[in-house]
Amino acid sequence: MRRLIVSEFVTVDGVMEAPGFEEHRDGKNAWALRLQTTETQQFIRDAFKGTGALLLGRTTYQIWAAFWPTADQDDEFTRLITAMPKYVVSSTLKEASWGGTTILRGDLGSEVSRLKQQDGGDIVVTGSADLVAGLMERDLVDEYQLLLFPVILGSGKHLFRDEIDSTHLRLMSSRTFGSGIVFLSYVPEREQPTSEFVEAYAWSEEAVRSLHAAQDTQRVLATILFTDIVDSTGRAAALGDRQWRQVLDRHDQVARAEVGRWHGTLVKTTGDGILATFDAPTRALRCAFGLGDALAGLGLQIRAAIQSPSISRPGLCRRPAAMRWW
Repeated sequence: MRRLIVSEFVTVDGVMEAPGFEEHRDGKNAWALRLQTTETQQFIRDAFKGTGALLLGRTTYQIWAAFWPTADQDDEFTRLITAMPKYVVSSTLKEASWGGTTILRGDLGSEVSRLKQQDGGDIVVTGSADLVAGLMERDLVDEYQLLLFPVILGSGKHLFRDEIDSTHLRLMSSRTFGSGIVFLSYVPEREQPTSEFVEAYAWSEEAVRSLHAAQDTQRVLATILFTDIVDSTGRAAALGDRQWRQVLDRHDQVARAEVGRWHGTLVKTTGDGILATFDAPTRALRCAFGLGDALAGLGLQIRAAIQSPSISRPGLCRRPAAMRWW
């Protein structure tokens, strides 16, 4: 049975987006290339020699398919990548122009399990953060090989999603390079680890009460505003990953400005919406109206929900088509 290995370049703050010259939303690309040396390059080349196939998400595949066929074909590593069987997981990619590519359109678990049952070398996943999340959910990853780069990028797509299930890992090997890059190899642990210190440092009821007492002196009742984009899944499929990412970036910029205008606090963006707090329900309501009107200019329709301790039950307000209420 073939192993499935997730092999990634990551920053200290967990970003995996644009290690080369592919586009980064804030222009922070090529962070890995700037720290690459002949030592690490040879290490990567040697690691790929044992690879039997590549498994990629659509975005990563399109990046690789644009670069490698135009790279120096006299280079041994380029020839290795070009000749390697490639599988791309996508329900929207119509055709694969890069030779040796097979599009996997079926159920992810079934398709990848079938690949793992075949003869051949290891299957390597690189980039493809959304694909990695799906493989983790289905317990299909046999090893994580991470090259940790000594840089804090500050923005970009993270390798591991927020709010995924906890996954404990066992370190199998490591290596430190002169550039400060660290290679880390992990395999998933099937059992949750424990130690004597779990019980030794457990919080007592007295400690919990003391913390709550200290925190409660700073608490105020807040109004919460939550929004999301209507039919975001359909819009994303219609626009494609790159254009949809640009739309979401513009959405986030507008949301930050509108929340700030009404003196709110943006707690977080949720991919296709926001969670924000305000000191009064009227500010939250006016922010929602303003956000709906502003995003209508981008062709986006949003839904909004407001929860406030001063409102006994949510009410419905009728606004233009750009706004819906839960």
